[in-house]
Parts: sequence; structure tokens; C-alpha cells
Amino acid sequence: MPRTRSAPLAEYRRKRDFSRTAEPAGKVDSVPPAQGTLRFVIQKHAASHLHFDLRLELDGVMKSWAVPKGPSLDPGVKRLAMEVEDHPIDYNTFEGTIPKGEYGGGTVMLWDRGTYRADAADDGDDEAAIRRGYRAGDLKFTLQGERLRGSWVLVRMRGRDTGSAKPQWLWIKHRDDEARDDVDIVAETMTSVTTGRTMDEIAAGKKGPAKPRKSPTATRPAPPSTRKASAPPAISRMAARLEPMYASIGTSVPEGEGWTFEPKYDGIRVLAFVTKDAVRLITRNGNDKTKQFPEIAEALRALGRKAERELVVDGEIIAVVDGEVARFQALQDRMHVKDALAIEHFAENQPAAIVLFDILVDGADILLKEPWTTRRKHLERVLRRRTSHRLRLSESIPADGGEMLERVRRDGWEGVIAKRTSSLYEAGVRSKAWLKLKVEHRQEFVIGGWTEPRNTREHIGAILLGYFEGDHFIYVGHTGGGFTRAGLKDMYRRLARLERKTPPFETPPRTNERAHWTRPEIVVEVKFNEWTADGKLRQPIFLGVRDDKAARDVTFEAASVQRSAG
Repeated sequence: MPRTRSAPLAEYRRKRDFSRTAEPAGKVDSVPPAQGTLRFVIQKHAASHLHFDLRLELDGVMKSWAVPKGPSLDPGVKRLAMEVEDHPIDYNTFEGTIPKGEYGGGTVMLWDRGTYRADAADDGDDEAAIRRGYRAGDLKFTLQGERLRGSWVLVRMRGRDTGSAKPQWLWIKHRDDEARDDVDIVAETMTSVTTGRTMDEIAAGKKGPAKPRKSPTATRPAPPSTRKASAPPAISRMAARLEPMYASIGTSVPEGEGWTFEPKYDGIRVLAFVTKDAVRLITRNGNDKTKQFPEIAEALRALGRKAERELVVDGEIIAVVDGEVARFQALQDRMHVKDALAIEHFAENQPAAIVLFDILVDGADILLKEPWTTRRKHLERVLRRRTSHRLRLSESIPADGGEMLERVRRDGWEGVIAKRTSSLYEAGVRSKAWLKLKVEHRQEFVIGGWTEPRNTREHIGAILLGYFEGDHFIYVGHTGGGFTRAGLKDMYRRLARLERKTPPFETPPRTNERAHWTRPEIVVEVKFNEWTADGKLRQPIFLGVRDDKAARDVTFEAASVQRSAG
């Protein structure tokens, strides 16, 4: 079939300066592939955020998707895949480093490669079937790679249509002989499929070994025969494989039986991996907070000793002021501290606490596929007569969300989490079985620049804020409020090292003072009165820096149950 699209690689070339980057300029391959030889590659890419790029050959180019969390062999896991610009087929062999300041600057690894076919090619024409599936937003295909095999599907999501962003998809493994729910192939496969190098070795320019190292998953272990194992995985391995379940935004309070309601705590979300001898506190983007909160680690170690078994629990590190739960701002002074003496001072004089609300592993019981009611019983049993000022159990009220919502508004909390009592623990998934009911207009945004200060103000005037829609960075407003003098100095220090010449925003804002542009990497929490009709923040105030969330995970959040301003 002849190619009729004009300049399919125009966007790819427009974004790159080929005098600086070693990426191929490429061309559209006008020769149709031989039957059954459509190519695919997966590249691991450490740019402003670590992600994986899935590329499928179609119509002479590589259709491409950025997959923040990489592939999963578990059919129960849905991976977000953000469609990006088409790449040339020459890109299939690219492994190396893209210079800083260039689009996608960072390290690229060839993680997998092979061929693929359409799952349903009635006329024997795989490319035509793939083309139909792509246009329909329901793309089913079988990979024959060195690491990934079997049947998969890409499903295009319906979302807000701004006309500026490419579609977002879900990438899901079909149930077949290649499906596995006990292997995290991303965590266990850390080297190049062609050179055997790690990301660090590629970044350092080291040559690969004569023969690529064998993938740890090349010979896969047999799956466990039962849900109960003789012993759970080692704490370090579990920490590398698991991530929290996330709540979707709720627009009304669910009614009827089958729901329970918990306070939405305003702190740092962590998974705690506990044994009698060791504890790790891992945030949602993989940062280890154990050393920064030694009083919490010690409380959990004591729990592990008393329980006499390994545990993985889900909870929130919170500030405590005069014995009461405090807001996120009270954690700001210590969540970024690395100096040992300063950490010791905070632990003794301003100790934090952890509120636990779920449990994933209880000794030999792996609970991810158990309903919330079963997990709650395990958690209550583990914590019975073992709670303290440092170690708390989250309140949970069944059926009456209205009561909890009124208490939240009265007491000035952030919101409510509604959970289906039948819900399984969907690790890494933003599920509709958990709903976030927000009573305030506050969320995370990413800084894309700052303005010069006026008059006697020092360091910065205002920070310029945005969120991501796929590869597009959308401007939402600016704020200079909420900073202390020391906070302005600290923010300038953070932003100055990220400064760039061009604006990162899809539509750059006009500013009253001179603007400095930065790489969009720093996540901050902001409160505001409401969204304006043109998609801007009304009266935003800076609350603090969040190092527990990746910038690329910051997207638009729909309105919840906030009351309108005024």
C-alpha cells in the first residue's frame, strides 16, 4: 500500500539539533516490510524522568509510546503509554547519550528488540491489521522479542480533548503462556539487550563485554504453586518490585454498602518494608526516606520484632504538632534534610509519625489479591496493642461518607479516601476502586521557570507552574506567595542549576518581569481558590517542594467535591 502521509518525521526532526545529538536524522522507509517481519524495539530512557519507549514499525516509521513504568507481564496491570512523535527506523539501533539541553537529553539503552505480528490479520496482511487497530484505538499484537513475548494490547483512552496533546493509551499483557504475575521484568532486567551494559555504563561511555550478559529473566523461575510461600522475598527485592495503589479523583461521595471512608492524610506516602532487623521507607517515586525519619524506622523495627515476621505496609508519614496530626507544611523543614546531626535533632525535637492504612505482605501471606476487608483484618491484627504515638492505624468508617466529609471540612483536613471494601490491591494502578474526595483546591505542579524579583525582594519573583499532558507541558499560572526568605533562596538554588534557554511550556506565558526558563523537574505543592475558565489557577500559594513524586506523573486533576470560591 503506498504511503500518503506528508513529512511523517517532521516533528521528530523539528525537536532535535542533529549537529549536537548522535540520534539518527533518519528517513521514511518506503519499502513495505516482508510478511511477518514488522520490527519492534523497547528503549530504556533516563531523560528528565526514567521511562521506557515502545516503538512499533508501521508505514515506514516507528510508532512510539513513552511508558513511564515500563512493561508488566501481569495481565492485571495496566501501564500508561503516552503516544509521542514517530521515530525513524534507524532509531532501532540507537544506544548512547543524548546531550543535556537537547530534547530527551539523557541515557538511552536498547532494552528489547524483535518482530511482531497482528493478532487478527484475516487477510494475512499484518501491517493492514495493525493500521486498522491503531486507527480504532484497539491495537492487539504478539511480540517475538528477546525479553518480551506473547500477546499484548494497546487501548487508547478517552480523555480531555485540548487539541494539543497526542493520545494516551494503556498497554496491557494478554493472558497466555508468557503472562506472569510473580516477575517484575523491569526490576530484574537491568542491562542492554545488545551490549550487556547498564545505564551507568552507557552514560560513562564504557564499552560492552564481548558477549552481552544474559538477562536475569532469560531462564524464568517456576511460578509458586500457591498463594502462600515458605518465606516472602528479601526486603530489598520487594522494595524494588512494589509500588503503591493510587486513588482516582472522585466527583461525589459514593453511597450504599460496599464502601469505607478514611481521612486523606497530608504527608509523604510510603511503602514500609519491615523485618525485625531492617526497615525501608520507599516513596511513590522510589526515594528512600529511611535515614530521614529514624524514629519511624525504629517504631517499625519494633513492630517487626514483636510480630516475628516480615511485613509490607502502606501508609503516610505525617507531621505531629502538640500530639495532633498536622499539615504537609510542617514536614517541609525536614523532608529534604540529609545532614546526620540535623536529622537527629528533628527526630528528637519534632518527631513525625506514620499512619498505616493497608498491608500487602503479612509473613507468608501475600495479600495483594485479597479484598480490602481481608487486608484490613490482617492490619488490625498486626497492630493490636502495638500502636504508639509514632505508629498509628488509620481510622476507617464504613458506609457513611457524608459524616467523614463533614468532619474533614470542620477539622481542616485535606480530604477523604473512599475505598470499595471488595477492592484488591492494584499496585502501581490509579484505580476507581479508591476515590480521592478533595475538599480543598490543592495539588502538585511542576516548575518551568521563574521571574526576576521586584524592589527589595531577593532571588526570585514568582515561579511559573505547569503540568504534563503526554509530552506537552501546559502552563497554569505563577505564584510568589507562600515563601519565606530562606525558602526563596533555596528555590533559587534548585532552579538555577536547571536553567535553559528556551521555555518548556507548550504555550510560553508573557510575564511582567524577565523570565528564566528551567527544565521541568521540580515538583511543588500549591493551594489555590479555583480554576479559571481559561485553565489558570486563581490566587495560587506555594506550600512546599515534593521530592516524592516524579514530574512526569503530574497531570491535570479534575474537580472533586470542593465548594466553589466565594
